[in-house]
Amino acid sequence: PPEAGVWVAASLGPYGAFLADGSEYRGRYGLTVKELERFHRPRAETLAAAGPDVLALETVPDIDEAEALLKAVEGSGLRVWLSYSVEGARTRAGQSLEEAFALVAGVDQVIAVGVNCCTPADADNAVELAASVTGKPVVVYPNSGERWDAQAGSWRGNATFDPSRVQAWQAGG
Repeated sequence: PPEAGVWVAASLGPYGAFLADGSEYRGRYGLTVKELERFHRPRAETLAAAGPDVLALETVPDIDEAEALLKAVEGSGLRVWLSYSVEGARTRAGQSLEEAFALVAGVDQVIAVGVNCCTPADADNAVELAASVTGKPVVVYPNSGERWDAQAGSWRGNATFDPSRVQAWQAGG
């Protein structure tokens, strides 16, 4: 375990970020789990070789990509957390968030599960669900509340994050 409670996490983001077209907010790229695994494996191996304390599999928009990422890091010897990008009670690809969290409930390599790159309100709803479905600690790091406009390439709207939410998230997992 890391010394003094300080961990270094290496981030392994979604395939859609590589495309740079906003598809990380949609998922469903038209690729199979095997094709996604093939894409992620060399990236995972490179990050694992750097020796981080944990791999952050983050901003994952759908269950297929989560499955591919988990296969790509299997056998790396590193702990991972899996964090979905969500909208309401669903992944960005429209799958049940309960089903998405259940994917890792019995996977020992996954030390935490949660959500990121979503609205603070969506994070509120996901924290307790993640904890109850998996029994694992929950990671939560939403956006400030604005919405990404892929066509304009900028954030729109007003911030809705209130720091008092953090206490509720801690209580929820």
